[in-house]
Amino acid sequence: MTHSIDFDSIEARLFTLHHAVLGSRAFCDRFKIARHSEAPAEYEWWQYFGNLKALVSGTMIDAAIKIRMLQDIGRAEDEEFDANTLQLDASRGLDIGTIEGGGALSLRDSCNKIIHATGAKLVWQEVGAGKDLFEYWTGVCRLFGHEQSGKAWVARVNVADWCTAMMRFNAVFQEHIDWARVLKWDE
Repeated sequence: MTHSIDFDSIEARLFTLHHAVLGSRAFCDRFKIARHSEAPAEYEWWQYFGNLKALVSGTMIDAAIKIRMLQDIGRAEDEEFDANTLQLDASRGLDIGTIEGGGALSLRDSCNKIIHATGAKLVWQEVGAGKDLFEYWTGVCRLFGHEQSGKAWVARVNVADWCTAMMRFNAVFQEHIDWARVLKWDE
């Protein structure tokens, strides 16, 4: 008796976020988006920042919650389901992120950090000078929060690689769990 998860919407939103990550530099260069620009622009920095942060935060939170749920549902549906192996395979060759002062984030850990973060900041890079100056999102999201013990943590998520790993996990999950059967016989 599980929730119905729309795999296509997860993939579509991750695709959009992945595209935004990989296109930020070109977009910001084209429109010369700069935080301290005095010249009127088609897109002001604050407009770009606000729209981008809403897209990044909303997509990451939504996908993280759903993928975490899928990991738990997989275990409930099939006692041989191995979420750890699937997430390792999905992350192979990628830099999902790190916990500052610690090591690399697993896909599950990254989802947990996204869900429990009390702060999130996009990392920006300034390029050029004068009228050619622009600032773009590097694709890194820094997350801030506290453990249940009260100890503060900071995590860095490389959003492009995170999107790739999430898409891979989503695809492989669907191969391992007969989702149509799970929902069809669910009353």
